[in-house]
Amino acid sequence: MKKPIIGVLGSVLKHMPGNVVIPVNYANAAYCKAVERNGGIPFIIPYLENKEDVLPLLEKCDGLLFPGGEDVDTHLYGEEPHALIGSMNRKVDEFWIYIEKIADERKLPVLGICRGMQLINVARGGSLYQDLTELNSKHLLHVQKQERDYLMHKIKINSESLLYKLLETNELETNTLHHQCVKALGNDLKITAYSIDEIPEAMESNDGRIVLVQWHPEEILDTEPRMNNIFKNLIEKSSK
Repeated sequence: MKKPIIGVLGSVLKHMPGNVVIPVNYANAAYCKAVERNGGIPFIIPYLENKEDVLPLLEKCDGLLFPGGEDVDTHLYGEEPHALIGSMNRKVDEFWIYIEKIADERKLPVLGICRGMQLINVARGGSLYQDLTELNSKHLLHVQKQERDYLMHKIKINSESLLYKLLETNELETNTLHHQCVKALGNDLKITAYSIDEIPEAMESNDGRIVLVQWHPEEILDTEPRMNNIFKNLIEKSSK
């Protein structure tokens, strides 16, 4: 079977080697490793100023991975910035939203992780709590200080969801690296998992084409091997 090509969306990082600031297009190596380990070929899609120039690249992709990163610009869901908002990049957000629209038109399988989940929710007309304190002032720790492969808190999974079929459990532990979460749901999306402090932790589309998780499964493939099934699902759907 031909291995599917999975487009991994890149972000822009301001890198400082010495005293010079150099913008860098990048994607964390863990995303590419997770795709490759589970049977796909990762293809990093850089941020492009002319959005339409990405179309030939998307023609090469059988599926897409929207990874983590900066906060989504609040103006894209009609809000002024909260005092606790992190760094934002509206140009990158708009580029990713453009790609999400193309993926929707072409019915490409999509996996969104952390920022990817939040961005896709906004792209589909939803909104975010700009900081978890807006939803729950006594929430658990969701920005862990341990290594990224450390399992920090439990989530509870809806037994009617695709995620439940993939992970084969109603409850398991994940890592956690976010300070925002979904508020109003985007079009054709439903919440499929919560943390025990009622923070949304996963979503999916009604047809299962889109799978979104708030934690970072690419970092816990060894500490929680069932996470490989999330990437296998993307690869399998992209092979069809």
